[in-house]
Amino acid sequence: MRTVKDVKELKDNIDTLHKYINDKTEPTYDFAINLIKKGTCFVVVKTEKGYEFYPSRFIGYYDNDMDKHLNNTEKDGKETNPVISEILGNKPEQNPLIDKQYQEYCKSLGFTARDKGSFGVERKYWEVIE
Repeated sequence: MRTVKDVKELKDNIDTLHKYINDKTEPTYDFAINLIKKGTCFVVVKTEKGYEFYPSRFIGYYDNDMDKHLNNTEKDGKETNPVISEILGNKPEQNPLIDKQYQEYCKSLGFTARDKGSFGVERKYWEVIE
């Protein structure tokens, strides 16, 4: 699968995950929640309700959806993270204040955030998109 090329393609994937979460229809809802639970690097979006978090391994691939993601055997943050960094103009960084917002977001979705991302890696975040 090819990676995203610009902010519009990134936002299209953010919109897809946002829809999965807000519609609360299975199996897409559970799929989206699990991506957020297991994520390590997130694009942060500020909304009127607060901050939302979107994992790079999903939003970094062009025109992604649940089926494409599940069938993408080569998905890897090592591929998507540099592309997202180039699009947004910065690299993801650890940020204790944003991590606290991530934990609050997880609570709002009905689960407690893990101490760290997948493989015991500290979570990192890109700049906030509005």
